Amino acid sequence: MLCKVVYHFMAQRRKQKAVFTADPEQLRQVRLAVQSRRYRSASELLREAIDEKLERLRRERLAAQVDRYCDAGLGDEDSGLVEGQAFGRRR
Repeated sequence: MLCKVVYHFMAQRRKQKAVFTADPEQLRQVRLAVQSRRYRSASELLREAIDEKLERLRRERLAAQVDRYCDAGLGDEDSGLVEGQAFGRRR
């Protein structure tokens, strides 16, 4: 079953349409969320889900970069700076 999705295209600040394929159970759950008035529309729910997924991916990329930085032995020299930023302490 196909469902049309309107998503935010941030670069142009306008919405564009996209078509995607979803399982019937996923679409049923989307309809229930809209019927329960948790979301005004399926598009609103899907935009939020896409935003959340993209944020998770961004955080995963950042964590991988930090891991590579630390694996390269660079994390130890910055521990005082990190501690100061995390706990509001000055060196």
